[in-house]
Amino acid sequence: MWEKGLWYKEWRGIRWVIPLVFLVFLLAFFVGLVNEAGAWNKSQDHYKSEAFRLEQELDPDFAMTKQEIKDDLTVRYLAYETKLTDKIDLYTYFFFSFTVSVPFTLTLVLSVVFGMCAIILERYTRGNHFTAVLPYSKKAILGVKVLLGIAVITVSYFVSLGLGFWYFSSQVPAEFIDFDAQKLVMDVIGTWLAYLLLFLLPIVVGYLIGSPLGGIMITAGLLLLPNMILSFVGHLSAFLNKGETGELAYWCDYFRIFEPLGFIRPAYGPLLLQGGLLLTFVLVAWFAAERESLETNGRLFVFQRMRAWGMGIFSVFTGMFVANMIQDFVKLTGIAGLVLFLIVFCLSGISFIMFAIRLVYGKRL
Repeated sequence: MWEKGLWYKEWRGIRWVIPLVFLVFLLAFFVGLVNEAGAWNKSQDHYKSEAFRLEQELDPDFAMTKQEIKDDLTVRYLAYETKLTDKIDLYTYFFFSFTVSVPFTLTLVLSVVFGMCAIILERYTRGNHFTAVLPYSKKAILGVKVLLGIAVITVSYFVSLGLGFWYFSSQVPAEFIDFDAQKLVMDVIGTWLAYLLLFLLPIVVGYLIGSPLGGIMITAGLLLLPNMILSFVGHLSAFLNKGETGELAYWCDYFRIFEPLGFIRPAYGPLLLQGGLLLTFVLVAWFAAERESLETNGRLFVFQRMRAWGMGIFSVFTGMFVANMIQDFVKLTGIAGLVLFLIVFCLSGISFIMFAIRLVYGKRL
């Protein structure tokens, strides 16, 4: 796996996208923190301005105290618990945002595209035929692809974030910084793991799905899957708890494993789930890479045993998707609404699996 020729070959294949990945991460995090520092300096200048001093003198009864001014200037990255009812503890969150929206969205897209370039698009361009004749094992080729991608994403993310925090701390005095250390560490690590999962998911799909178009569509579906499941469970919980979601809020973070900066509560359980999924993705790709062959190019399922499992899983997801859409638009309520919601779920799943059986077993894929 450490042959220079193999590393050079993989480097040439992705060298065009690496500067773009680094630039987008730099714009998303470093520029975001620069903007935050600029906004803080504007607020501080306002409190030091002559106009603010005159406002204070004109209306002494509503004048701000020094402590109130300091509190307003204090930058918090903090989550604390507030009891809103006697039965349910809900969280009120105050976030210090350090991203720029459009580049931040592009970091998600490029992480997925980066993974697609490794396997799915290689199938589309028939580049895997050239790779197959190289004197390297399939596991070695996979190892180089994964290590190279992880290195690019890790360096881009931590360099951008590190530069941003360095600039921000140089502009904002330490007395005005009040971060919840556990929440900050959780978000930094969780965001990094989320980017790695976004990169590895299309690699795993690329080894299990032989059709490039099918691989792209299934990757997109799997990325949306956690939110779809969460929405479905939320609808069921609302039916059973008369409009309330109960303790579902405490479990939401476990469905945000693909979302950088998506966690809300300062807990490390979701991080363990991300780490477990990361290891699972690597092991599944490692297993599939050794057993897949060029003859599977163009097939929907690389391994025949995946047919039944795939159709069953996709039918359940289809049922969830249709039921969620119906509930979001119609807003069913009561026992009758719950029964109709479950009927829509079952009928949609059954319809999909009947269509899939005819498609898969009526035509060789």
